[in-house]
Amino acid sequence: MIRYLFLISLASVFMTSAAAADVAMPPKNPKAQTTQPPAPNTSGEYGTANFNFKDAKPITPSLTEDDIIVKTTVTEVCPKKGCWMKVKGSTPGEQVRVTFKDYGFFVPTELVGKDVVLQGKYIKHVESIEEQKHLLKDAKRPQSEIDAVTAPKETFRFIASGVKDLTPRPK
Repeated sequence: MIRYLFLISLASVFMTSAAAADVAMPPKNPKAQTTQPPAPNTSGEYGTANFNFKDAKPITPSLTEDDIIVKTTVTEVCPKKGCWMKVKGSTPGEQVRVTFKDYGFFVPTELVGKDVVLQGKYIKHVESIEEQKHLLKDAKRPQSEIDAVTAPKETFRFIASGVKDLTPRPK
């Protein structure tokens, strides 16, 4: 009996670790390879953006197995590579960090201030001290803010498989 409980708990640790590895620090072999954020493209689509953006709902954190489509405004993009962004949350002043599925695409810094539609899912994520410091360094925050990180932080994160910039484009 004890052996079975041990195996079950060991399996759950591996599954939790695998899920966290999908969204934590940059993976060792990322799909997207770049040293700077991409330039905006003419379609305004990044990742797999073949969804109906008219189906978008306001952003509201909810855990679900299914992909959802949400509309929000970009508040910040990683200035180093465009490998994450923050968007307005559902309450004033709230921001949600968005990372990109499998680290497979990045977005341009020019998205800051623009309305976007995202397809993906929310997850609960624990940012380690190392990850928090990494993200703050990427965002070029002051060293005092980086040094102030002393504990892991649980957050909601949106893992996007596609991003659509809603800025009207010339035809």
